[in-house]
Amino acid sequence: MIIEHHGKLPTIGANVFIAPTAVLIGDVEIAENSSVWFGAVLRGDHGRIVIGRGSNVQDNVTVHVPEGGETLVGENVTIGHGAVLEGCVIERGALIGINAAVLNGARVGEHSMIAAGCVVAERMSVPPRMLAAGVPAKIKKELDGSSSQWVEIGAAKYHALARTYLDPES
Repeated sequence: MIIEHHGKLPTIGANVFIAPTAVLIGDVEIAENSSVWFGAVLRGDHGRIVIGRGSNVQDNVTVHVPEGGETLVGENVTIGHGAVLEGCVIERGALIGINAAVLNGARVGEHSMIAAGCVVAERMSVPPRMLAAGVPAKIKKELDGSSSQWVEIGAAKYHALARTYLDPES
């Protein structure tokens, strides 16, 4: 469902899959080759939300913005089922685990992984290629070869899955 709010209507790039039960409200921009899955809600009613090219917003994710703020998601990001993003920056190639929360002013670096159920506190910065876990989040380790592949594989799998919804013949 696409909802205009105060004269702002979500914009959606080419080759984007938006599930029929997803809700996009107001100042939301979805770049090309991205996907927003079932039950996800992106509320751009207080500020801007940007989802970068090739990113996937999985089932039941909530993305919101504080008054006058913005939530920015880079390219090829995976946002796992049930996660909550509020007024934060997620850099290119990061993975946000299932039911994780990333709060106001937080920043997740490129190719980092936020573990399932983790809470990244307000204004916390997770450096690039790091694993953060816990409540509140703590940096656990640097991601190397096999660990960092999970981040890339997740985005690629959802990109391929979205294509099957856009083109059932594929």
